[in-house]
Amino acid sequence: MQNLADDPKVWTGSDYEFDFIAQNVFYPIYDVIAGDILKRTQSMQGRLIDIGCGGGHLGMALMEKTGHQGYFVDINETALKIARKRAGERGLAGRCFFSRQDVHAMDFPDGFADLIVSRGSYHFWQDLEKALLEIYRILAPRGRTYIGGGMGNSELEAAIREKMQGLQPGWPENIRRRTQSIPTAKLENMLTRQGISHEIVENPEQGRWIILAKEPDHP
Repeated sequence: MQNLADDPKVWTGSDYEFDFIAQNVFYPIYDVIAGDILKRTQSMQGRLIDIGCGGGHLGMALMEKTGHQGYFVDINETALKIARKRAGERGLAGRCFFSRQDVHAMDFPDGFADLIVSRGSYHFWQDLEKALLEIYRILAPRGRTYIGGGMGNSELEAAIREKMQGLQPGWPENIRRRTQSIPTAKLENMLTRQGISHEIVENPEQGRWIILAKEPDHP
């Protein structure tokens, strides 16, 4: 496994810690989650947006299985710097685009993306409803989202929990204290009130994921 954090010129401090953990602890989950996404959405071509992309692991795992063009969005320039470098290392640079954007107000046109994914970011969004409406705006007719969090399966979750508690005692409770708690019932009510077709996948194996669907006749 090629690891940017092995390069002392790149691994320079806490700004890069998120990618060190993604690459060295969470790495096995992205291929599993990508498989789940494609099984649910059947999206194999078009424009893919990875929101809160970090180092690009999930979006690139999807691109390696499909013909998508990948648009990688994060509020953190450090994340985008790492993702650009990783795209080159994985032979994907020719299909990748990177931009610093806020999920609450993105500069993509209406109906732009066929598939929008985000893992581990939505708990940090300041206004979840506003963010989901913005995501729905840029979703193409017949497009799908896969937004949420999970470890792929229970076996991977157990292995990652053990590693993370060695690195960060108290994980994941310490993360939960820093993020907003969003009950599933609240999500359901919010999306129903907005008239957005959706499905919420929630189980111990996969975690919780929001699948928004835009039908061809819906604005």
